[in-house]
Amino acid sequence: MENPVDTPKHQAGANPSHDEIRLELERILSHPDFGGSERRRDFLRFVVEEALAGRARSLKGFTIALAVFGRDESFDSKTDPVVRLEARRLRQDLDSYYVGPGAADPVRINIPKGGYAPHFEARNPVPEPVVDDGADLLDPTPPPVAVSERRPILTIVAAGFVVLIVALGGVWLGSRDDDGALATSETDNLPRVAILPFEALDDSQTTRTLTLGLSSELILNLRGFDNLRLFAPFAARDLKDKLAFYSNDGIPTYVVHGTVLTESDQVSASVQLLSGDTDELVWGASYDLELAPDAIMALRDTVSAEIAAVIGQPYGPLNNDIRTRGGAHPASLDSYLCVLQAYAYRRSFAEAEFDSVRHCLEASVTQNPKYADAWAMLGWLHLDAVRHGFVSPEQIEAESKAALDAAEHAHALAPENTLALKALSSIHHYAGNYEDAERFGRMALDLNPHDPDTLAQVGWRLSARGNYDEGGPLMERAIQRTVDPPGWYYHLPSLQSFMQGDYERAINEAEIAAAKGTEFAWFLVAINAAALGQTDKAAMALEALATRPRIAMDPEGFMRRHGASDAIISKTMSEYREAQDLVSGRNSPGATINH
Repeated sequence: MENPVDTPKHQAGANPSHDEIRLELERILSHPDFGGSERRRDFLRFVVEEALAGRARSLKGFTIALAVFGRDESFDSKTDPVVRLEARRLRQDLDSYYVGPGAADPVRINIPKGGYAPHFEARNPVPEPVVDDGADLLDPTPPPVAVSERRPILTIVAAGFVVLIVALGGVWLGSRDDDGALATSETDNLPRVAILPFEALDDSQTTRTLTLGLSSELILNLRGFDNLRLFAPFAARDLKDKLAFYSNDGIPTYVVHGTVLTESDQVSASVQLLSGDTDELVWGASYDLELAPDAIMALRDTVSAEIAAVIGQPYGPLNNDIRTRGGAHPASLDSYLCVLQAYAYRRSFAEAEFDSVRHCLEASVTQNPKYADAWAMLGWLHLDAVRHGFVSPEQIEAESKAALDAAEHAHALAPENTLALKALSSIHHYAGNYEDAERFGRMALDLNPHDPDTLAQVGWRLSARGNYDEGGPLMERAIQRTVDPPGWYYHLPSLQSFMQGDYERAINEAEIAAAKGTEFAWFLVAINAAALGQTDKAAMALEALATRPRIAMDPEGFMRRHGASDAIISKTMSEYREAQDLVSGRNSPGATINH
């Protein structure tokens, strides 16, 4: 056999020869079920050939960006995450291949997390998994099914089973640093969430397939959220036994458990989020869906995405439970609780809450200097000091610099942290750097398309610049997927309806935002009431707005600071003056009140 390939760090089994590795590479790339795109195929071929040439240790993101993705010498991985994103997808492509058509291949090629050097291993065929009193869920020879069922079933098992295979004993599927390594200093502050396999309530093949597919796809979707530590116990049957494993360090654990039942042409999937230390139900939901033979995969993707959005979102039941029981949690969660407090403040941006949140975040980054979420939130708070007028004009330049510095530091600590990307997007937007703002926003959306807050952030900025066609649907999805949307989520839908002349819908959306405590909502109520000739409502809105001097004194300046387009400013200010004229006319001698 030839000399071992230069991968000593990841040595786990026999080293195959170079010829055997190249044969396996061609076997993968030529297989019709290998899902990699053309670029990811080039990526795989490049790193394999470099490793075989003895250059595995020199495989860095910069080298790959130039050789595979056509970047030039100005490439910067901090602003262009193409290599990290494609490496993540390539790992998933390979995992899917090896639990499907490549399960019996004599050589396995993978790219371990933490770098880009491939690992090669000669292996025997994988034995069938053996588990107790639930083994039928993993039976590789299921009962005969109709031909129309077999293709989607096999596809789901191949694509979705990978995470559960990795999770054989219960594995932490945590966040990574910029090289892909586990970032323990940051994740120590996060709540631990165990995703149990979904339970089949009948023994149909469709149900068996969905129980596997939903569990694995849910884990993949939740990995896009930076605010969770994920664990995947395998084939759990006794909830208490599993909780004992996950609670050994005293940190409260949340457990996700679900069931699937197929009856005729209906599939019912139920999911529960339980508090690990009390067994208390934190959240639950049921999904009743029509079953079509060619739509099992779409059903799996839809349900898992909705569940992930509810559990992972900053305004969801898990984070609400942590905030509610904050004093009951151990000190190790203090920094995370501080980030949640910042999210709560961001529902209405109330000035009365600003100082306490900011001080909390400053203490968090001092105590946990590698906690990217706290740095990102601190950047946002510095920005708020400027855009909401919480500091004097003399302090604006220093606060603006502090905002960018904090967000960039968060991004340097964790380049794939969506909160850092959202903060950078927001800060650049308010600095007038709209291209950079959109670029960072789209990077966050690419990393986690299931996070309602990311949808709202990107949708808001696109709509504010007049791109309603793309921004509007993103905002709608954000509202639909958020358990209790903040009031500001409704500002842009209201403005969009106003710009389109649908004043009834616009005022309804504005009133929802006003009821949730946002100040700008009263401006929206006033202009739409004026457009509808509702003088009394316009008067009420202007009176409420008068108590919010940050907006009432200069609504045009407020909108310009938030990056609104000239078209939006022109029409809203015209109707704002109309509202003032209506109310002024009502109050003049002999005026008739409109109802």
